[in-house]
Amino acid sequence: MKVQSTHQRIEWIDVAKGLGIIAVVLGHFYPRNTTFYESLYWWHMPLFFMIGGFFVKPTTLPTLRDYLRRRFWPMFKQYFGYGVGLILLNFVVEQRTPAFTLDYLRRLVYGGTELNGYLSVFWFMTIYAFSSLLFSLLRGYMPKVWQEAVLMAGLFWLGFSYPNAEAALGFPIPGNLDLVLVALPYMFVGWWLFHYARQIVTKPWFMVVAVGLFAVLFTAQSRGQIDFLLYMKSHHLTDPLLAGWAPVIICGGLFAGAKIVSGTFAGNWLDRIGRSTLPIMYGHKAVGYVLEKFGDPNILVLVIAGVTIPLFLAYAGRCVRERWQGGGLYAFN
Repeated sequence: MKVQSTHQRIEWIDVAKGLGIIAVVLGHFYPRNTTFYESLYWWHMPLFFMIGGFFVKPTTLPTLRDYLRRRFWPMFKQYFGYGVGLILLNFVVEQRTPAFTLDYLRRLVYGGTELNGYLSVFWFMTIYAFSSLLFSLLRGYMPKVWQEAVLMAGLFWLGFSYPNAEAALGFPIPGNLDLVLVALPYMFVGWWLFHYARQIVTKPWFMVVAVGLFAVLFTAQSRGQIDFLLYMKSHHLTDPLLAGWAPVIICGGLFAGAKIVSGTFAGNWLDRIGRSTLPIMYGHKAVGYVLEKFGDPNILVLVIAGVTIPLFLAYAGRCVRERWQGGGLYAFN
């Protein structure tokens, strides 16, 4: 039975986003080639694509122009706004040459794997924007859920069938757009979970199941019994069967945990963080690079600063915007 949803913010969703963005920041600062590092990537990117599917509505050609105006283009305004700002920061902090900075701007336009350093996370927004657009159109023209499920399974298999676009074509696809093959199915699964299985995945017992599964996979990975890697940007994807269900269960358990802590002191802070995930997503890498100019900060300092500094700047920007323009919009979200 489909569960009806409202237009009001649901706190546990923002709490889950808060947990997810902390995991993203931690993953970018944690030592690589460790089981913990690998395990973070099993779920934190799928989580955001799943949540992105929660409230997707059908779109058809007559309503496409309105969708592009309200949903699609604003994402790219943020993409280029944050991108140009961080490139200028990079020019000042890293003392780059004008030629390097101009090339950085070119790479911002091309997107995807061309971006590194301050902009290494920007691939996510292009994939998210195009996956949302395609899923909205799919919902408009293929309303039967079983048909969508079959199509998504095929796309997911196709996304795992080649090493990466550059190896297959000889050049990287602009914006890493071939990753839509993997992201779109996660978005569909998120939509299905929210509308048909929300009452199950938000139960405490489901969190227990998810924690148990995570522990089993973590142990097997650490012992070399499985090789489960889900690095979406680099298209380093090793096990389509595990990737098809394990992130779903883990994220479902996180939804249950988020609902449990909602309303608590920790939940309230995670809710605040979850409402400003985009500034944190865009800005945390730059914060880390700037801090490294002043020494060798430990990972705890990097994670706390990577979350709180963009969060503070987002809320400061919100206050300035409200003072000048009025209104009560969420900070850059």
